[in-house]
Amino acid sequence: MTAPVENQIEGKLARKLAPVVREMLLAEIERLAAPTVAKPKASKADDDIMEACRMVASAADGLAQAKFGPGEIAARKSLERAATVLGRAMRKHGRMPG
Repeated sequence: MTAPVENQIEGKLARKLAPVVREMLLAEIERLAAPTVAKPKASKADDDIMEACRMVASAADGLAQAKFGPGEIAARKSLERAATVLGRAMRKHGRMPG
């Protein structure tokens, strides 16, 4: 006996929600269809410098892990080499004086 009442309530609710859902869907479709802004491509200089930065960070991590252990000297030398490569890359691309 309650089915007709429930159907009426659901019908009224659906009619009230339809415009709201429609607007939400249209907004989402517009957002998805909008052209995406392409990120500017990094230059060769930026790529070189960032690679050298990653090498320095990796070497610094290695030194921190080897601190006061048998591999500390090798890790320290690795960090020095990586820092030298970073300095060279930055000077090569005019990002560091000297």
